[in-house]
Amino acid sequence: MNRVETIIERLEEGEVSLEEAQNLHEEGQELLEELQSDLNVGDGQILEQ
Repeated sequence: MNRVETIIERLEEGEVSLEEAQNLHEEGQELLEELQSDLNVGDGQILEQ
């Protein structure tokens, strides 16, 4: 989750190139998909990892 927050901060600062912004966006999307998948696996249960 920390990496997602770092990506968001970098993009909000607006001081990255378009190419870097695209790469960060793609990385962030992949991380969010993984997190969503982890939440779905729990099926409403709290799991300790």
